[in-house]
Amino acid sequence: MEESKVQRSKCLVRCGWLLAIILYIAQAFVFIMFLYEYSTTGSKFYWIGAAIYLGFAIVVFVVLCISKGYAETGKQIWLVWAFWFAYILLYAISVIVVFVQVSHKLKKSETYGPNFLKSTLCIAPALLVLVLQLVITPAFRKDVLSLSLVAALNLFDGIEMLEIVLMQNEREDFDLDESVKKSIIAFACFSFLITSLGLARNKFDKDKETEERKERKERQERKERQERKERKGVCLGLSEIFLTNVPFLALRIYVWADCGYEASIFIAKNVISLVIGLVNFGIACKCFTCQ
Repeated sequence: MEESKVQRSKCLVRCGWLLAIILYIAQAFVFIMFLYEYSTTGSKFYWIGAAIYLGFAIVVFVVLCISKGYAETGKQIWLVWAFWFAYILLYAISVIVVFVQVSHKLKKSETYGPNFLKSTLCIAPALLVLVLQLVITPAFRKDVLSLSLVAALNLFDGIEMLEIVLMQNEREDFDLDESVKKSIIAFACFSFLITSLGLARNKFDKDKETEERKERKERQERKERQERKERKGVCLGLSEIFLTNVPFLALRIYVWADCGYEASIFIAKNVISLVIGLVNFGIACKCFTCQ
C-alpha cells in the first residue's frame, strides 16, 4: 500500500519521457544545425556535437535501465544532480560555441534566426522541471517542483541576458562593445553552471517531519550543530545568488544606460533575489532577532 502511494501513472510517465526525449533531440539538432548553416567549420562541429549529444543520451538511458525506479536515497538523488550538471555543462559549451561562432550572422527573416535560437535555449528550463519530476520519487514531488521552478527561473534569467546579444541583429541602433558581449556570454553560462551546482545543496528525507519533531526533544548540542549546518547552507545559497544576480544586474544597468535596452522586469528580479538572499542570511545568523 505504501509503495502504491508513491507511484505515478505509467501512461503519464511514458508520455513525459517521450516529451523529454523529443525536447532533448530538438535542442541538440538545432544547436548543431546553427553551426552547420553558419560556421565555416560546420561539418566538423556537426559530427563532434552529434556524437557528444548521442553519447550522453545513451549513458542516461543505460543508467535509467539499470536503476529501474525513482531516485529515492541521498546517493541516487546526488546522481540525478550529477547528470543534470553534465547536461548543463554540455548546454553551456553549445551556447558559447554558437554565440561566438554564429550569433552575429543571424537574421530575423531566416528560419534559423534569433527567435529560433531563443526558443531552443528555453528548452533547458523546461527539461529541468520535467525530468526532475520524472526521475525523483513522487514522495518529494512538492519540494522538487518548487526547487525546479526556482532553478528554471534562474536559467531563464541567463537566457534573457543572452537575448541582449541577439538584439544587435534586430536593431540597427543597438551596438555592444565586444568586451561587453563576451562578458554577457561568460556570465550567462557561468550562471547556468552555478544554478545547477546549487541543486546539490538540497537534501530530501522521507521522514523529515518526524526527525524535526525528535530534534526538538534532543540535547542543545545537536540543535546547535543543526543550526550551523543550516547557516552553512544559507551562506552557500547567498554566494550563489550574488555570483549570478550581481553581474547580471550590473550588465543590465550598463546596457540600459549605454544602448537603451530596457530590462526592468529582470532588473527587478535580480534586486528582489539579492534582498531575499540577504534577509535569509540575516535570519539564519540571527541578525534580525530582537532580545
